[in-house]
Amino acid sequence: MIGVSVLSCFVVLYLFGRRNERAVRRDWELLLTPRGKKVYQTIEGRVHSEIALANMTYDEALAYRQLGSVAEARELLDVGYRVIERFNPTMLQLLATMAVFSRMVSAMAPVTPLRPRDFRLTEITSLAYLNGIIHQFLVSTSERFRLRLYVLGQSFGLATRALLRSTGRIVREEPEADQEWEQVDAIRQDYDTLTRDSLDTLRVLLTSLAAERREDVLGQLED
Repeated sequence: MIGVSVLSCFVVLYLFGRRNERAVRRDWELLLTPRGKKVYQTIEGRVHSEIALANMTYDEALAYRQLGSVAEARELLDVGYRVIERFNPTMLQLLATMAVFSRMVSAMAPVTPLRPRDFRLTEITSLAYLNGIIHQFLVSTSERFRLRLYVLGQSFGLATRALLRSTGRIVREEPEADQEWEQVDAIRQDYDTLTRDSLDTLRVLLTSLAAERREDVLGQLED
């Protein structure tokens, strides 16, 4: 009975803490300035344009494959990978810039760890679980913020390498090529999720900069 009571207390405290954390995040969101919103929308527009181009190419490749035009599908698939290959450094640079600017604030808005259930690649799912574990042991919100950035960066790298392997096998017409098309679709979904999580992290940084009245650095993020 004592063990059950202690466990129940831990559960209640955990749920209460999660509820308070959500309330704190809502309060922080109110601090985002019009300048910060403009910077966010500019970067969001650029990122969405690039990822939309990649998704459009992959959709076309899948459509050609379903129509039986396998050669054209492979060509489009290769083009899609080239788009992602150019997109990946852009996201890594954005994450690196956020890590630098995160040291300019004394109070960072809270972040949550990545959610394993949002991902399809096993390697990224495992990283998300690890993110959640380490997140609980870090005391400061700044440390948790930079941990999230690190995990996002590593996940982008894993997704890009997996996409390269799958694309190569399909283009070379290897025996497992059909299965690799499913893998490509999984990677695409993970890329969309990682992009969304990166933009959410950017909003947290902009909110924290606004709280510190660091409007002077917002222009550097846009560049």
